Amino acid sequence: MALLNGKHVLVEKPMTMKSEDARYLYDMSKRLGLFVGEGMWTRFFPAVEWTRCHLGDGVGADYDDEDDVVPIGQVRVVQADFSIDGEDVGPYPSDSLYAAELGGGSAWCVLPYIVGAAKLPFDGEPDKIAANGIVPNDDMVGDVAMGMTLTFGNNNTGSEVPINSLPGPGLPGDKSIASGVCSYLAESSEITMYAAKMGRITVAAPAHCPTSATIVRKSAGERGNGTTSNAPGGKADCNNGTHTVHFPLPESTPEIEKSGGIKLPNSMGFIYEAEAVRRLIAAGQCSFPQWTPEESVGCIRIIEEMLRQVRE
Repeated sequence: MALLNGKHVLVEKPMTMKSEDARYLYDMSKRLGLFVGEGMWTRFFPAVEWTRCHLGDGVGADYDDEDDVVPIGQVRVVQADFSIDGEDVGPYPSDSLYAAELGGGSAWCVLPYIVGAAKLPFDGEPDKIAANGIVPNDDMVGDVAMGMTLTFGNNNTGSEVPINSLPGPGLPGDKSIASGVCSYLAESSEITMYAAKMGRITVAAPAHCPTSATIVRKSAGERGNGTTSNAPGGKADCNNGTHTVHFPLPESTPEIEKSGGIKLPNSMGFIYEAEAVRRLIAAGQCSFPQWTPEESVGCIRIIEEMLRQVRE
């Protein structure tokens, strides 16, 4: 309706509950020359942009990197979690948080963050999707927990840099794996970790709206580097050791405080997304580069497949 009346659109995730519907809206916006974006606000936090700069070869992030920290190379392992205590939000099963017909359930409300974190280092879609979950025996109620494993083949996150001079062919160089859990059962630590041959990056909690990230370098042929070593900052031969960056949130305004203030963690970070929308509309762009239509549609498609598996 908004598009047909010449209005730009920013919509909360999930944009739709069917991937083909999301694709239709993106195609329509391009045809009409209007902006449409799915509100994956996580992608606009500076800590996430910094992380993207240091995954793979560090190419493709919209972030002015001046810290001279070397990227960690091809990401091989991703781990992410985001669970809340649903009863902190509203009573089960009457609250809209659980209402299947309204898009309730952890798969649609929380899982997009986990899928988005898993997809950050990779070009294209996963070649395998495996899901498990807890779905009440009630068609009116959505799932309360989802677990996923995604494998990515022939990913393009950066050239693999061999750091172990061991005999033999080595591990397969074109496969990576991502795992994650979301739920309404209890509040989790909510940390995201990306691991590669040359180190790992941890996006600090709350990882869906983070203000800091840490890179830990990996020494050649050694285990227990960086924060897992007894030596502060990593072993002496660990290139650059441990490096943490912090990005303070924008300050609140009198108008925001007068209206009741911020209720959820780090919500001042919505400014990052809002400013991106302003810039893109002014430039005549129809979609986000930080969360592309392909990523948006692909995320919905992954969740559709996961729900199909757990409901079988």
